[in-house]
Amino acid sequence: MVRKSLKFFIISLLFITCNQSEPAAQSIEIREPEEILVEIMESYQNFSKNPDKSVEIIWNNAHKDNKEVTGPIDRFKLMLTSEPYNSIIDLTDYSYEIIQEDSETVHYEIKILNNKNEYFIVTWVFVFDECELSSGMCWQTIGVSPPMYFDSGI
Repeated sequence: MVRKSLKFFIISLLFITCNQSEPAAQSIEIREPEEILVEIMESYQNFSKNPDKSVEIIWNNAHKDNKEVTGPIDRFKLMLTSEPYNSIIDLTDYSYEIIQEDSETVHYEIKILNNKNEYFIVTWVFVFDECELSSGMCWQTIGVSPPMYFDSGI
């Protein structure tokens, strides 16, 4: 009797184990570089309202190699609020276009009108690589040129 019960238990256990469905693989939505760029530019527009949040948004979208050169985060914040990068804090308006793109990198040219009615151009480069904050691949800032003054027009 014990043997039959044990046999029934083992067969039942195998049946239950084999019929359990695999948990659905969680799909991680990959944000496009344009979406990230807009989020970063909005953080620059609202920088003075919440500087720590703005720095965090920009920092969290940076590639590990970028962070290695510009970090830690306190040093990064100091860089953003110093010449020449402070010229785009609290920007008024901006426009952008892709100037180079392949499957692993996207280069944007961004024209910025700052809060002093001065115009600047910045090149922003994203790379598709392993994410630091989540598993998988994502678009991250690998480089940003210093803002360069230009005459007019967005």
